[in-house]
Amino acid sequence: MNTYQPHRSSLGGLDANIMALLCYLVTFVGGLIPVVKYVAWLLPLVIVFLEKESGLVKFHAMQAFVLNLISFVVTVLITILTVVGAGAAVVAGSAVATVGVVSVLGVISLVVGIAILVFSIIAMVKSYGYQAYNIPVIGGIAQALVSKFPPANIQS
Repeated sequence: MNTYQPHRSSLGGLDANIMALLCYLVTFVGGLIPVVKYVAWLLPLVIVFLEKESGLVKFHAMQAFVLNLISFVVTVLITILTVVGAGAAVVAGSAVATVGVVSVLGVISLVVGIAILVFSIIAMVKSYGYQAYNIPVIGGIAQALVSKFPPANIQS
């Protein structure tokens, strides 16, 4: 885990730790607002493209993007599976199967949502401390992706 020296982001002159924290917080809050939730996960990607100075902000923005992209894909898949599974159970005439399918997929959705929330909170706390915390699996993907962009001037 890299620890950065306190510095400012090139976006709005905010401290880099605040901007990194906002990458997670804004997408979380935006995800709670109807209609906005369908595009809120794109905001961190915009920050990756616009940030010119801070490696910390670029990393956390990319990690927040990957985390929210995975969340979006999982949500879409669970929704499709719920509709198809419940529809098949209804066609088969089994109320118990319908309730079972919806319940199991609901529990999976809840567990995924809680995991994403927990990792987002940990990443927010670490980013506020100027640390580049790697969320398991997602952090490695984020590092690989952010390395494809021009390097920021401030390093750890």
